[in-house]
Amino acid sequence: MTQPVAMRRKLMMPRVKPWLALLLLTGITHAAEVPDPISLEQALNFAEGHPRTQLAPELALRHPLPEPLYLDCHMLAYNNNASPDNQRDRLLPTLLAPLELQRLDIMQRFFDVVLADSSSVRDNENMAVYYIPLDRTRIRKELKEFSELDVAELDAEYQVVRQQGTASAASQRLTRSLLAQAINNPQKLPNEVNPIDIGELPTDLPPLDELVETSLKNNAWLAERRDDASAAERAVIDMELRQQILELLLRLDIFKVAAERNKAETLWRDYYLERSRTLYEQEVKSDIGDAMTQQSKVRLQKQQIQYCQALTLAQLNALQGKPVWPLPKPAPKEEKPE
Repeated sequence: MTQPVAMRRKLMMPRVKPWLALLLLTGITHAAEVPDPISLEQALNFAEGHPRTQLAPELALRHPLPEPLYLDCHMLAYNNNASPDNQRDRLLPTLLAPLELQRLDIMQRFFDVVLADSSSVRDNENMAVYYIPLDRTRIRKELKEFSELDVAELDAEYQVVRQQGTASAASQRLTRSLLAQAINNPQKLPNEVNPIDIGELPTDLPPLDELVETSLKNNAWLAERRDDASAAERAVIDMELRQQILELLLRLDIFKVAAERNKAETLWRDYYLERSRTLYEQEVKSDIGDAMTQQSKVRLQKQQIQYCQALTLAQLNALQGKPVWPLPKPAPKEEKPE
């Protein structure tokens, strides 16, 4: 006989350990000591015990997570031609255990911190590039070689990159604050994060039907939800699962092409910067500032593509009941006999 809705929802609620329930009710949670610098592996260990892991899916939907600053994988995949929808970067809370969702959030926040640091390095370099000609022009204005107009033009350009540098510094603090929240230690922001070695990622994945079948078989939390659901709810869950996996597979296909495009653009920007630097050293008017900005932009995008590929693969792993990290390495290529 079909269980009442209230009873089914009760069954779907995650079981809370007595000691953890007491801490959550009293608000006296004592976060473990956070290492500094912190690695991704260490950060993921803080997922257990996070308050969000104790929320039922219905309650989790009432408390949406803030958007990442740099890692918008949906928009990156579709080259900013799609409608903004940050929820597409996160798996539905009805398909994954809250603990796995928290691990994925930590992963995304960690990547965002690394990208914020890279962005800050880029903008600090740009500030130096724009300030040097401004300073030279000010000095030579005193010698009547340049006018007030020349100084004003360069100063206006410098102030633009100065504001961007200030914004990048603020983003470093903001992304660290979001990571601190994700590891349940909001009072202490990590100063440094260890570099991530993504390495080579697998490109040959099983087909859609096989991934759906594996998820239904090995995702224990999802299986429990389906067992407790009505026939109609089960059908909806299955449709959501298939759609989610399809979107992740399509995203990975796009990122393969995006990586090739980025490689070609990086080569072009490197050559262009070299030419601009040569003209700059010869004190010939050049666009070295813009050339450096564009080169830094494509290098940052390379990181974004790599991290989005890693995050997407981690999401596929989680749906199949596999660990989100470390990611599997590609199968060794068979050597063809000569």
